[in-house]
Amino acid sequence: MDNLFESYMTARCLIKSQKRIIEEFKSGKRYLKLQEDYHRVCAGYIKEINRLKREVGDLNARMITNRNMLTDDYYALYDEKQAEIRQLQERNRRLEDQVWETERKYTDKIDKIKREHEEENYRKDAMISELKNKVAHYEALLGHDSTNTSLPTSKTPAGKGKRIPNAREKSGRKKGGQPGHEKHELEKPDEMEITEVVEHDSSEDGFFCPRCNGDNFIPTGECEVKYEYDIEIVVKKIKHIFYYYECLDCGTVFRSKYPIHLRSDAGYGSTLQALALTLTNNVNAAMNKNAMFLAGITLGELTPCEGYIAKLQKRAAKGLVEFCQDLKNVLITRRILYWDDTVIMILTKRACFRFYGDEYIAYYTAHETKGWKGINEDGILELLTSDTWVMHDHNTINYNNKFSFKNIECNQHGERDMQKNTDDTQHEWSSKTKALIGKTIKERDNAIEEGYNCFSDSYIKVFEEELRGYLSDGWKENEEDPKNYGAKDERALLRRLEKYHDNYFAWLKDFTLPTTNNLSERSLRGIKSHEKISGQFESVETARYHAVIKTYTETCRRNGINEFEALKRLCDGNPYTVEEIFSKSPPQ
Repeated sequence: MDNLFESYMTARCLIKSQKRIIEEFKSGKRYLKLQEDYHRVCAGYIKEINRLKREVGDLNARMITNRNMLTDDYYALYDEKQAEIRQLQERNRRLEDQVWETERKYTDKIDKIKREHEEENYRKDAMISELKNKVAHYEALLGHDSTNTSLPTSKTPAGKGKRIPNAREKSGRKKGGQPGHEKHELEKPDEMEITEVVEHDSSEDGFFCPRCNGDNFIPTGECEVKYEYDIEIVVKKIKHIFYYYECLDCGTVFRSKYPIHLRSDAGYGSTLQALALTLTNNVNAAMNKNAMFLAGITLGELTPCEGYIAKLQKRAAKGLVEFCQDLKNVLITRRILYWDDTVIMILTKRACFRFYGDEYIAYYTAHETKGWKGINEDGILELLTSDTWVMHDHNTINYNNKFSFKNIECNQHGERDMQKNTDDTQHEWSSKTKALIGKTIKERDNAIEEGYNCFSDSYIKVFEEELRGYLSDGWKENEEDPKNYGAKDERALLRRLEKYHDNYFAWLKDFTLPTTNNLSERSLRGIKSHEKISGQFESVETARYHAVIKTYTETCRRNGINEFEALKRLCDGNPYTVEEIFSKSPPQ
């Protein structure tokens, strides 16, 4: 054990000694010491050689002056000294070689250590840069809201104030009703409209004199009248009689035709069906909550099951096939078409819910995935002509050569991307560009109110010059800060603004063109509410049933038709036609 400990201590001392030597080589002290030793030894050798040379010189001088004094001893001494000189010179050469070899050896070690240190520093710098980018990425994620991304205000992170977009200018007045504002109340019904009269007299419980609490009083003959509006759920149980008839010409016996919901001996009426469809598709109630609600308002008399409501969705969608085809034929003739899509969930998988339309038309579709397959199935974009403008959120699929329409880019999405760039890179060009676009849109709105239909050429020229200046500044800021976390996305944004300039700013020359795709976003907001309340869809077919029914009800609503009445007519087998809808409110 003692021998093992001594070996350990010896090895430890040796390691410490080697570490010290390596440190001395790293710092250069060892190299300087070797040089000092080399110069000191060489100096001694040179001194001895010079001494011997002096002795030989003296002997040579004496030999010349007195050749008779030369003896064999002198020559022997001379040869001895010459041998010593050669020996010293050889030792000096070997020492020089040893010093050179040692210097080369440790120089290689120092170079190797330097390279290792440089590589280690490079790895550390790369790691630090990567960590900085991750921190910037996470800070950017924490900073995301509705101003710099498409994140809805409902998904604002906890602890962060919601930023509700509102372009209206503040008036400086207090909230609520303003002085002199007419108070709006329910109007009193006509006496002929009264369906029920309730008299409140002394027979009611707790009736007493408010001053003395006495119960001895008489009526004065005067009264005060109040009116109340309310609803009452009445379960109607209707008996339908269908008579049989015999044809006098051919003898065929037949009966009068009954509606589809009376195929069985007893069925639910169109009003209840329309209410169930309204709850599922407009109120976004889950089917089990739908059934519970219908059972609750009828005090348990009517209890449709979830399966019945699911079949009702399918039946309603099938009854609207012709309506959707006719609406599509009108849709493709519109001058301006908005479209967008969003993600829905079908059995925990991401799927697509898409909108096409304008202020009067809402056409919805659903697909398992985004992309060409769904676009081709919809068969809308490829039917549009060069007379149609299509507003979208930079869907690059729209720029395919197979399409003929003209594209308009949503400026609000562009402004969000600029705000995101400002937040991520702290560069100024994007905030200035966003401010320029926002100011110009406001001036456009004011010009429209004054009756103008476009900006003047001089105004557009000033706008273009200012915009080009900001984009040029953007490239300079990006080149000066290439390692910035958001530099790559910034370059993509700059290239997009330059490449699609005409698509972003077509509204400068034509005030009838929109500046944003908000209409599509508002139209798809309902499906997000549906998912939050009702959850995912069971299949792509059920998602399509919902899309078809929403197409019908939303188009009716946009043209001033009551959605419940529209669904009731659908359940009666007589839905509104596209011709009927637009005869009441022709699209512009």
